Amino acid sequence: MNIDNNNTFFINLPSPVAEIISTIESNGFEAFAVGGCVRDTLLNRSPDDWDITTSALPEQVKAMFPRTIDTGIQHGTVTVMIGKNGYETTTYRIDGEYEDGRHPKSVEFSSRLLDDLKRRDFTINAMAYNNTTHLVDEFGGISDLNHKIIRCVGNAAERFSEDALRMMRAIRFSAQLGFTIEDATYEAILTLAPTLSKVSMERVEIELGKTLVSKNPDYVLKFVETGLFKEKLPLIHSILSDAHKIKTLAMLRTTKPSLILRLSALLNCASPDEARHTLRSLKLDNHTVDTVTKLVKYSKHSIDETEPAVREALHKFGKDFFFILLDHQEAGLAAREETTGIILPSLKMHFKTLRKLASDSINRGDCFTIKALEITGHDLIEYGLTGPAIGKALDNLLHMVIEDPKLNNKEMLIDILKQL
Repeated sequence: MNIDNNNTFFINLPSPVAEIISTIESNGFEAFAVGGCVRDTLLNRSPDDWDITTSALPEQVKAMFPRTIDTGIQHGTVTVMIGKNGYETTTYRIDGEYEDGRHPKSVEFSSRLLDDLKRRDFTINAMAYNNTTHLVDEFGGISDLNHKIIRCVGNAAERFSEDALRMMRAIRFSAQLGFTIEDATYEAILTLAPTLSKVSMERVEIELGKTLVSKNPDYVLKFVETGLFKEKLPLIHSILSDAHKIKTLAMLRTTKPSLILRLSALLNCASPDEARHTLRSLKLDNHTVDTVTKLVKYSKHSIDETEPAVREALHKFGKDFFFILLDHQEAGLAAREETTGIILPSLKMHFKTLRKLASDSINRGDCFTIKALEITGHDLIEYGLTGPAIGKALDNLLHMVIEDPKLNNKEMLIDILKQL
């Protein structure tokens, strides 16, 4: 990468963003696209959203546009609606003293872009652009992009004292971009790591999740090496500090970029109860907690290469989890090959065979759930069964049908029932 920094640099702003900036400028104020959207565009990545910073006060911005939402007006932010999309537009500001490791005690609006840029976290996130002034880069963001460096704006300790989550963000950006954290920034993380205790688990989970699904999920080790997880997430700290470290990092590298699968790889060496406790502490949703815990529990579960065994597994796990479990187990196999240097083609073929048997069974419409049986509980009531006997009979019939799908015929099932 080699991005030139000059005042003729051109970014093709999305038309709504250009429209908002142009409207604000026509009213005598400054406005720029700022932060991550500028960074990502320079890296030829598609920004998730476009943020705008302006010298206009919130009430002045609201007067310029027919539809706005007061999303954070006390901190200078107004969302301007263009069509169905919203664009956060925030007045230049100077943050007062930070008392809780996240929120400034006061916010002072400013008319100077530099005041706003110098309060931002990293140099690569402290650039601004419009079609009038072009690129504004007061802190060496272009140089750090070119040299693949994550560096705090100004004094790193001050930036991290303002919001301790920025220490995790430094590592997360490092993982997403494959960049190196600059020495002074890294040293500040080492010093201030204990202050992550001030940050809510919900915010920690977001940064951990983004790191795990990045191109470098093994950078999660940096959360442990810096001491960030020592108190906050002790199980993960322990896993990545002991003999499990090499295997766990290899499994992260060989796992598909799914949050559920990568959390499962990260916690694969833990017990299911330990995994569940950590996932709960991260405030994850029930589906994620339950699925990851099951993957950890059944990571070594073996399935025979026969149609009945595969149908039993489809019944036990459900078809969605069945294939996720194979993904998890195959990642474990790939990690094993990476760490030992021993290639295991027969095991690779085993997983391929299981996938084909399962797909064929599903495509044929084989029965592996009670719902798919050609006989129902109502039929059994008419036959004279009551209470728990109904469920027991259906379960017995299901396992017979799983063994031989041709038995899934109502008349045949009733004949079988007579013999039970």
